[in-house]
Amino acid sequence: MSALQDFKKRKINKNWTHLQILSEIALLSDADGVTSKEERNSIEKKLALKKGKKRVDFGPNPPPVLPINFLNKIRHMHGKYIVRVIQKPLYKSDISKPECRFSIPVKQVQQEFLTKQEKILLDTCDSHKKKASRIEATLIDPSLTEKKISLRKWETKKKHHIYGSGNSSSSYSSSSYVLMNKWYNIVEENQLKKGDVVQVWAFRAAAAASASTSSSRLCFALVVVKRSPSDDQQEEEEDKESDHSDDKVLSRGIRFPLF
Repeated sequence: MSALQDFKKRKINKNWTHLQILSEIALLSDADGVTSKEERNSIEKKLALKKGKKRVDFGPNPPPVLPINFLNKIRHMHGKYIVRVIQKPLYKSDISKPECRFSIPVKQVQQEFLTKQEKILLDTCDSHKKKASRIEATLIDPSLTEKKISLRKWETKKKHHIYGSGNSSSSYSSSSYVLMNKWYNIVEENQLKKGDVVQVWAFRAAAAASASTSSSRLCFALVVVKRSPSDDQQEEEEDKESDHSDDKVLSRGIRFPLF
């Protein structure tokens, strides 16, 4: 079996340093005899690609409860029927200024937060504006500031490629609720960035004497569960994790150029 074939069975640690990658290549070469320059380059490239793949952090499981400061704010607004809608990491599209929206995939909704009438409304189109209908709502941002926000429902058509005879493709659609209307202002004011894990909670704000959902208004709360580490912090953590492994590699006495 060649070193390249043997490499395919290896499990790669994403925290490996360049030194460890080169060490792995050297070990495979020693176990298989002489490895060609082309094969060594191919192994190194595949190792680097595997190392670059990072696991998406979806936050703590089980998800934490609503923080007490948000709960107090909701009580002050005479809020009730509090449910957690979603916990998710922020993706590039969620913090993009041109897109200016926060996506909540329908299939990832953890608890129902809309009435039957609201669902029907979001499934209809505004004939005058030729856009999806929307629900005006209030959102409590991470700094406990009330913001006006719009909720809409988007249908996105995607293509799924089927590889095989003819390489055919089929189309399917996915549905998402989106929070819009000055969403990017919330991103900027709260310094939200890609990789931050957030929760969206929904509740009904009504008059203190009212117990009916029909006379209440839909509200949301945006909670930052976990901040994404900066690039410098992430590199520092990876270096700490790999220090001990580097010592083991050097102790084997393997020599190769460092670059």
